[in-house]
Amino acid sequence: MAKVDFKIDASKMLRGLRRAMVVAPQQFADALVEEGLIEVAECQAVTPVDTGNLRDGIHLEGPMQEGNRIYVLVATDPAQDDYALIVHEDLDAFHAVGGPKYIENPLRESAPYLADRVARRLNMAKMFEG
Repeated sequence: MAKVDFKIDASKMLRGLRRAMVVAPQQFADALVEEGLIEVAECQAVTPVDTGNLRDGIHLEGPMQEGNRIYVLVATDPAQDDYALIVHEDLDAFHAVGGPKYIENPLRESAPYLADRVARRLNMAKMFEG
């Protein structure tokens, strides 16, 4: 999987969710997957398209757990890694459909809202508990 690192200061937005990860890890993971699938669709919507393989190869991996950390990854098809990284990072390339930073930009745009979206899913899950 091609890796593009970027950091978002999520300390404030994650405080409330840390408790959910400990108290209800499976529900938290389920909510994170649901939101991750939305992010995959957002990334695919702005991915440059030539044959469609690059766009179709964007997928969600996880949920994964390392200690008390639960996360998902938006990733590209490993067979497309080299090409995906070039297309993602080349700011000067012209694309009739989509453009560069097709994973990074949608995730940056969603980052301020993601914790709230996951929290809302957790609250909705509580409403339907026995």
